[in-house]
Amino acid sequence: MLSLLMTTGGCSRPATPAPADGVLATSANLVRARADDAVFQASAMDVSRLDPAIAARYGLNPGRGGALLLVTLRDANGDALAPDDLVLTATASVLPDPPRALTLQPIRVDGLTDYIGVFAARAPASVQFHVSATSHGRRAELDTSAQLYPP
Repeated sequence: MLSLLMTTGGCSRPATPAPADGVLATSANLVRARADDAVFQASAMDVSRLDPAIAARYGLNPGRGGALLLVTLRDANGDALAPDDLVLTATASVLPDPPRALTLQPIRVDGLTDYIGVFAARAPASVQFHVSATSHGRRAELDTSAQLYPP
């Protein structure tokens, strides 16, 4: 079983843009991991700072706040992979509290399936996310965070 943790800066982008790039273009909290032919990407940011059009696209209300976790699954070319055997689990916590399970909901955007979860937290806060993704027997672990600041 392959387990890989890889963290990259916000300037790193896949060759083919994915919905996560448009939503979180200003986020420095982007992580990517590869498991065989599957590329997992997780991004986190403050929901209150989302552009209203982007928030609407993902069915989010920026006025409610919290931290958004967006997980994508693509092939090496940036194309959709069928989520037929995909298993995603996620936890979230506000430091120094222990992690709690976070439900990830599938959402279809532009013909691609992404997974989103919103963790309720009030600014100021540092929200930590951990994602475990398994597809076709290959496993990837991702960690990212979002800083919530008062308006």
